[in-house]
Amino acid sequence: MKIKTFITVLLLAISLSSCTPAVTAIPTETAMPTALIPIPSATPTFLPTPTTSENFSNELKCIYPEEIQSSPALNSTLLTSDGISNNIELWNLETNKKIVLGRVVILSGAISNYQKVALIDADKHQLKIVSPEGAILSTVSAPKNWVEILDWPDSGHLLISNMPFLQDGGWDPPSSTISLDLDSGKNVEFMPRYPDIYAYISGPPGFGSYSYSLTAYDSTLTRVLYPAENQDSSFIVLWDISNHKEIARIQTDFPFGDVQWKKDATAFIVSAPPSYTDWQGKVHKNVSDQLPDVGGNELFLVSRDGEIKRLTYLTTKYVVNEYALSWSPNKENIAFWMKIGTDTPEWQLAILETTTGKITSYCINNDEGSLPIIWASDGNQLISTIAKKDGANSEFILIDTQKNKSAIWSVKNQVVLGWLDKNR
Repeated sequence: MKIKTFITVLLLAISLSSCTPAVTAIPTETAMPTALIPIPSATPTFLPTPTTSENFSNELKCIYPEEIQSSPALNSTLLTSDGISNNIELWNLETNKKIVLGRVVILSGAISNYQKVALIDADKHQLKIVSPEGAILSTVSAPKNWVEILDWPDSGHLLISNMPFLQDGGWDPPSSTISLDLDSGKNVEFMPRYPDIYAYISGPPGFGSYSYSLTAYDSTLTRVLYPAENQDSSFIVLWDISNHKEIARIQTDFPFGDVQWKKDATAFIVSAPPSYTDWQGKVHKNVSDQLPDVGGNELFLVSRDGEIKRLTYLTTKYVVNEYALSWSPNKENIAFWMKIGTDTPEWQLAILETTTGKITSYCINNDEGSLPIIWASDGNQLISTIAKKDGANSEFILIDTQKNKSAIWSVKNQVVLGWLDKNR
């Protein structure tokens, strides 16, 4: 199977044999929390434009990874997906042994929190919690609408995408979000009913790992991000759920832009343009500086109360966009995939030091785009998947940020989804 096709199937397609429109929903604490009722007349609040750093950097320090033939013998276990069977596997790097946990419908049907794995078994219609050794710790009945796991905000809860189906068995996004209590089995459903939320026809926009739900909730479930548009512009909204109001909006030239909350819910990062000009010639700005802008997106840090800080200045020199944003566990570094250029773009894996603004780019040959970036629990290493055009193989790239070393090795149609730490 071609890697490009494999990724498309994993992320965008549904297996008609395993998913049907007939669904029996399990009981919920409330079908529609009152905190989620939108106020259409809410007054938008625009983000204050950040002050430009006098010592900003637009340089990329390039490191060329060492390539090896086999996986490194680390005392770690990876959570991976097989692109042929859609099986979720545990891969012990120390023993090189693999354990099959079950089959998922799409790539995001499995997630880990360093200590455990959660996956939606498409054949048994169960949500399983599994140990790093492969033992099933608990199960919850999973309606066929449950197609992906959006987040593991704390040890006792999961956020799950609850996808509506069409009568022909196809998907009808956006999905609602289920907050599942793993101890009691009770859940609350959050509906994607917010002012100006993007209504699409041809497919989900690029909204990071939230494209099917269009809603990125923080770990406290009191803030949500979503893509929006009206007759005047496109933007990403920061919405206060408790008080039914818009806190801020980030301007975008299309309602997309990768986003990622901090686990403590104090802030999020977003990929957005410094400014853009719409089809009517009106300029929409996220920053007020007079720096050059050759096109593309930058990374911004936005607090839960709407304060914004510009983190990168790459578009002063490159046409660049950022994807698969990933906070390090110590919250000081952000890893992401960069797409540089337009006609013959290059994909590079990069790490931003938020305290210094320094960006380290790993110049690698990634032909087909971005896939999840997974940090080790100590924040000193990370791993991701490199897709290849030949379709025969993919590769894993492992980076040690402390030793400033990296390694690449070939795998058979696999994607890495998680990293389990035996010592955590």
